[in-house]
Amino acid sequence: MFTGLFSKLILALILGATIGLEREGSKQGPGALGGIRTYSLIALIGALVGIFFTHNLASLALLVAGGFLVLLISYYVSGVSVTNDFGLTTELSVVITFLIGLLLVLDIIPLHIIVAVFVMLMLILSIKSKTSQLIAGISREELQSFISYAVIALVILPFLPDTAYTLSDIPVLPSIITGLGFDIGQFSTLELINPRKVWFIVVLITGIDVFGYILGKIVGNKKGFALTSFIAGFVSSTSATQSLAQKSKKSSFVNHLVAAALLANLASFLQIFLLVGPLNPKWLIFIAPSILLMVLIAGLAAFILSKKKEVEIADTQEVKSLKIFSLVPALKFAGILIAVKIVTKVSLLVFGKSGFVISSVIASLAGLDAILVNLAEMAGRTISFEFAFITFVLVNATNLLSKTVYSFLQGTKRFALTFFISALAIICVSAGYLLLI
Repeated sequence: MFTGLFSKLILALILGATIGLEREGSKQGPGALGGIRTYSLIALIGALVGIFFTHNLASLALLVAGGFLVLLISYYVSGVSVTNDFGLTTELSVVITFLIGLLLVLDIIPLHIIVAVFVMLMLILSIKSKTSQLIAGISREELQSFISYAVIALVILPFLPDTAYTLSDIPVLPSIITGLGFDIGQFSTLELINPRKVWFIVVLITGIDVFGYILGKIVGNKKGFALTSFIAGFVSSTSATQSLAQKSKKSSFVNHLVAAALLANLASFLQIFLLVGPLNPKWLIFIAPSILLMVLIAGLAAFILSKKKEVEIADTQEVKSLKIFSLVPALKFAGILIAVKIVTKVSLLVFGKSGFVISSVIASLAGLDAILVNLAEMAGRTISFEFAFITFVLVNATNLLSKTVYSFLQGTKRFALTFFISALAIICVSAGYLLLI
């Protein structure tokens, strides 16, 4: 017992000394609160308070803890009166150091969690010199976007019911289908929606958007037209393609524009791995060769077009500026996803596989994400891997061809034709893989 207690005291001293080392090494003002020795003693005081509690000396523990807090508050008040600095970073780091020593002894939280708190504290304290530059580079709109994403990922998701709602749970739908002369039979227990699963997809999709934006901030959106378009493809390859098509009306550098559009679509192909992997890794392995072939062809075509003799495009700012994240589009996507799931599954029930494919193809005109989620959830369960893959090839082809139509409507014929030939090559490669399975 005493050996274990002694090791906890030593660990408290080590963690406190490490925090003090960081504080002592940082550039602090003349009123800074100590260094290695001070923080070691703070962690030790926390550990001693924990020992008093565990040995039924609650009054003594409260007396020591109260005295420590009074001392800390007095230090803060006197410091503010002298320096007129109302920051709480140092004081909060002192409180957390005290709690680390306390929790090490109380054994109410696993050791790895305490160490994680220590690491996070060290990380936060160490980035002090970079926070001003970071804050200066973040706009109010960006901050609101990140807060909105945090709300849907950390606040809404955990509280949604993880319950599957089947066809029989919707009061009107089974009677309508039965009234039309169709026997729902075994499909009465077919899962239509699961609120938590649906919202998890929203978090995943929007998380990919946020990732693409952060990647752009890290590497810089002015590094090159191709890189800018590739990053935009993670957010919306359709919007990026439309923006580039519009630019073709004011530029003669069509090959570079098409190459950039292909890179945007290549990013959307890579996004399939991020989207399908968490939902159905076995089906992802099944379709991975086809996706890799599409990536290869898109990359090769983009490389060839970019090497053609044309004057370099200097203005990279005309690519459509895409928002990081907005809650309204996320809610719209959730609605679209639910509608796609219900329509395609009811079509499978009523009209068979042909109805499922047709409804999926029509839905793909609005985007691939919802269809891919639906296929990933059904593949190997409601439908076979092969049938899900055939549907994927068809909806991907439809989506690429719809982008060609958008290009004809919004850009030049040369841009649209070049993009169409490249898209056709991608479609043929993905369809050709069907012959091998």
